[in-house]
Amino acid sequence: MTIVFIGLLIFALTLGAGFLGIWVNRTLPAELQSDSARAVVGQVAGLVSLLLALVLGTLIGTSFAFFGGQKTAIETLSSQVLMLDQALAQYGPETMPAREKLKASVQGAYETFWGEGEHDPKLLLVSIPLASALATKTFLSSLKPETDVQKQAVAAANAFTNQIEQGRVLMDLQVASHPVNPGLVIVLVVWAVILFFGMGLFAQSNGLVVSALTFGALCVAFAVFLILELGLPYTGMFRVPGAALHEALVNIAK
Repeated sequence: MTIVFIGLLIFALTLGAGFLGIWVNRTLPAELQSDSARAVVGQVAGLVSLLLALVLGTLIGTSFAFFGGQKTAIETLSSQVLMLDQALAQYGPETMPAREKLKASVQGAYETFWGEGEHDPKLLLVSIPLASALATKTFLSSLKPETDVQKQAVAAANAFTNQIEQGRVLMDLQVASHPVNPGLVIVLVVWAVILFFGMGLFAQSNGLVVSALTFGALCVAFAVFLILELGLPYTGMFRVPGAALHEALVNIAK
């Protein structure tokens, strides 16, 4: 089920609840359409509206913070990749195959998530950075540094490899666990359905009322869409900018 479909479904449910309220209004007996009934329903609708606004704002903020955190992680990872490449270059020409392999790995990741091809979520599995870091550490352990400069280069390369591994694993684990629990989204939808039903319950059907309900349902659906979409920073419609990784890619193995 795509996020776009979920948004359309929420739009249909909330708008349908509003229309259902308008229809029920026509069948209500006169004693249930008193001023006190309108006041109570209006107060409950106001309470639900306040709760809905607070929780929607909080969850959008949570998802946006998660999205921003992934952007920062990509920028940090890009700098660490460059530093690893520089450490390998400092060792000497013997490390050129490893530098080229590092560039190919970064190129593949960039083209997968920021290129024109289809995104492959499998590249976000934790096993990939673990295997890549193991291969790099194996290569570094095979080197035989002779000078102090080479020894320092190997030590720095090992340190940057560990940082990249930790950063990649953390990024993948964060993506695997969505920042917003789906149960909270379901609660929000239930609240929105109740709210729109209450708003339509004592409304007289006309063009302005229908337009207002439609616009409100669209806002709720788009808010939920943002909550879910920002939780997919690499495979969603709004992806984390890859400019930092591209800049690193340009300068690797030069």
